[in-house]
Amino acid sequence: MLPIIALALLSPQEKIEGPRIEVLLQSGKSFVITMDAKNTPQTAKRIVELVKIKFYDGQRFHRVEDWVVQWGAPASRDKDLKDPEVGGGGSGRQLPFEAGKLSFLKGTVGIASTGRQVGGDSQLFIVKRDSEFLDGSYSACGMVTSGLPVVMQIKVGDRIKSMRVLGEPKQPKRRPRGS
Repeated sequence: MLPIIALALLSPQEKIEGPRIEVLLQSGKSFVITMDAKNTPQTAKRIVELVKIKFYDGQRFHRVEDWVVQWGAPASRDKDLKDPEVGGGGSGRQLPFEAGKLSFLKGTVGIASTGRQVGGDSQLFIVKRDSEFLDGSYSACGMVTSGLPVVMQIKVGDRIKSMRVLGEPKQPKRRPRGS
């Protein structure tokens, strides 16, 4: 009976449902993020908006440490990654803080900010190992649901070729007026 109780205590993150975003690297490798639209609705909506306008396309991963990878600074496209503008830049629109219900376990996606319980902008990070010390302080807004081994191999300067929302219905082509 004891092993069953232990398994219950170590259950995985709650299942999340929301938009799925593919991140395609210049190398041709990719991973998929599922946004937690239920518990971080404003954050999920804003990230999807940024993906749709190709905000992240061409950016580089500017922070890679043994426990985290981070991207989302437009200046990373062409500036030296040590330039302070790279680490602090964003889309220019501050989001409210949404803690969410996910714990920062390996593969959790968060939104970077200037401090604890402060909403972020556009910079996202993925923890490469369990990092529960972030719980409640930073917005846990999604999970890597495919391609975690790719995330684990990312290096500083690796470039994002494109990001796209998966499973979106195609918009019908409009016929020109008068035809």
